[in-house]
Amino acid sequence: MYHLNDLKLAIRVADLHSVSAAGRELAMTPAAASAALQRLEKKLDCVLFARSTRKMTLTEEGQLFIESGRKAIQLLEGANNALADNRGELKGELKISLPSDLGRNIVREWLDEFCNLAPQLKITLLFADQMTDLIGQNVHLALRYGHLEDSNLMRRQLAMMPRVAVASPEYLKTHGQPTHPRELPQHQVLVLNRGVEPWQKWRFSHKSKQYEVAVTADKSCNDGAVIKDWALAGQGIAYKSWFDVAKEVHQGELVVLFADQLAEPIPLQLVYLQSDYPSHKARSAIDFLKQKSQSYLAQYPCPS
Repeated sequence: MYHLNDLKLAIRVADLHSVSAAGRELAMTPAAASAALQRLEKKLDCVLFARSTRKMTLTEEGQLFIESGRKAIQLLEGANNALADNRGELKGELKISLPSDLGRNIVREWLDEFCNLAPQLKITLLFADQMTDLIGQNVHLALRYGHLEDSNLMRRQLAMMPRVAVASPEYLKTHGQPTHPRELPQHQVLVLNRGVEPWQKWRFSHKSKQYEVAVTADKSCNDGAVIKDWALAGQGIAYKSWFDVAKEVHQGELVVLFADQLAEPIPLQLVYLQSDYPSHKARSAIDFLKQKSQSYLAQYPCPS
């Protein structure tokens, strides 16, 4: 019989299309990972992967084996989770993907507090404003804005909130305060690049009807935290989730523009892969972040 760790390695090779990348994730040298994979194929008496200089691709037999292997791992993890749940244990690793601004400036502190309550739990944080590949990056939870179309993901909504156009008092003193979103093209605009495309259509609402205003970036960045820093420094108008700027608005560091024309709120939610038995540590983290989100919005209520 083959070793369980060899099966886990093969699954990650299938996800990442790379022996060395899968080995690094599992703290193995490329040579050790390659030897383990060869050992597994010898035990199974079949070739799981078609090798090339660019990537590893599953063979037909490999696809059958990996699909069954995933189910076996899920069953084993489910059994372990059931025991941990029964004992009320919070331990092991929890990998969480977060939007850069919200993750760095708000949620990280909440998760630090969560870890203090669970000293045996190891947290790994990934900051990204692009959609995270939960399987490819082996992520347990991802915090995401907006409605999701991926039916393979489960979700737990933390809050509903609008996006708002904001600028610093210094910027407005120098450049004047626009009274309608149509005036945005006349101002310095800070645009977030989501993936390869800049977010150049900002959504607003008038008499319950949604409309968009096209903007051209004076400055753009793929990191939402940088966009907010620029806005705080008086370098332009940013379009941010209320959660990202709520504290700064209440402290007078940023001003909400067009408060009477905010678009419909969008969900902020934690998503995770479908599972028959979500882990106790994941459920505990979700409940903790839900409570923290509600407390935060009670402290910094959205403009209406």
